[in-house]
Amino acid sequence: MSDSTDENGRRAFLGAAGILLTGLAGCTSTNTGNDEENTTKRNTTTDSTRTTTNTYSETTETQTTTETSTQEDTTSTSVSKPQSLVYASTETTDFGINLKDNPLMGSPDAPVDLYYWSDYQCPFCNRFEQDTFPKLLEEYIKPGKVRLVILEYVTIGDASKTAARMSKCVWRQVQEKDPDAFKRWHASIFDAQKKPNSGWATKQNLLEITAGVKGVDASAVESYLEKNNQSLAASVAMDKQAGKNQGVNVTPTFIFDNSTSNGMPSSIQGAQPYPRFEATIKEVME
Repeated sequence: MSDSTDENGRRAFLGAAGILLTGLAGCTSTNTGNDEENTTKRNTTTDSTRTTTNTYSETTETQTTTETSTQEDTTSTSVSKPQSLVYASTETTDFGINLKDNPLMGSPDAPVDLYYWSDYQCPFCNRFEQDTFPKLLEEYIKPGKVRLVILEYVTIGDASKTAARMSKCVWRQVQEKDPDAFKRWHASIFDAQKKPNSGWATKQNLLEITAGVKGVDASAVESYLEKNNQSLAASVAMDKQAGKNQGVNVTPTFIFDNSTSNGMPSSIQGAQPYPRFEATIKEVME
């Protein structure tokens, strides 16, 4: 957007009264799951001439830390077209999200960014991963209509913090040589998910799962975790703060932003069915 006032308004939008909430079936810091669906909708469109828009994103954490993140606040760094579906960037998006340390999935030229905040222990995040994400991947992400940004938002407990930090660690390890390995690791963790705080997401168990993922060196991950725990914790905390700045308070939360239009972003909270995502994407693309 060329107008700085409009751009600031877009960034602050989801922390204000204009958020579009589609259902609530997710996890909060005091809720590990609620199947009851409370749906609230508000019209977030201020410009009826919005052009094509789509997005997707994920992951989170509740930890606070005094360490200053080493992430650079780089603005709109150009990104060469990736050779794989998953790739890295140092860009700061028009929506105000610093992409450094966050896996991206889809074309860098996609008109819609989909920011996805999740917790690896959240059963509703897993429901999304199993039921909705595969079709989103085929229909919108692979065709280059939506770019997914994966973000951490820990809500459940210490094991969630461990998983979030390991996610950051794995991404740092694989992003240059085999970025698609992160997608395999991410899916493997959700596939192994059990009841929250039941012991399945201990560091040792997560490392055992990691050892079975092609392209990820579990020993290197373990060593990096021990040496860089504070840096990883700071990165996870940055993701959560970025979410809080946009009104995120439940996992999963998805924010759809079309940077090519003057329209406001839209949001879905909780594990909603694919048709709701499709309808939101089409609305943002109008």
